[in-house]
Amino acid sequence: MQVTAPPSIPGPAAEVQAGLYGYFSGNWRFTRTMRGVDALAIGEAQGLATFQPAEAAHLQYEERGQLRLVAGQQLLSFSRRFGYRMEGDIVRVDFADGMQAGEEYQRYRYNPQQMALVPVETHLCNLDRYDGRYVLMDDNHFDLHTRIEGPHKNYRLHTHYSRL
Repeated sequence: MQVTAPPSIPGPAAEVQAGLYGYFSGNWRFTRTMRGVDALAIGEAQGLATFQPAEAAHLQYEERGQLRLVAGQQLLSFSRRFGYRMEGDIVRVDFADGMQAGEEYQRYRYNPQQMALVPVETHLCNLDRYDGRYVLMDDNHFDLHTRIEGPHKNYRLHTHYSRL
């Protein structure tokens, strides 16, 4: 993978909001690795994701792909949806499917020095903590690093996105 220049996302809040909206909009290919805290592989996934305009400062995210679990080498199809609301330098991610549809998942703040969306708070689900971090590598690539820790789950996800 070749990284060119940092993404072009401007400064003041309204400009950052518009820049983040434009940055994520469109179609992406992704690869995802799942590893336990011991760094052992749990599974790998790949698929396609779309950030589709829904309304002003709101993108509807949908991903579809296939997951191969290391144990048993099962191949599973999956899909997931989230709503992304840009609020100045904050990106609020809401569940858009399942039993939690419409509920907030996480909030991230854009940090221009780190070229990243960093979590504002941790999502708690059945005593498991979810923390994510988006690293905006350039206009066509970003990574999402997610840590899930608790009594029920304990692993790391790394998802790499490439614009189509």
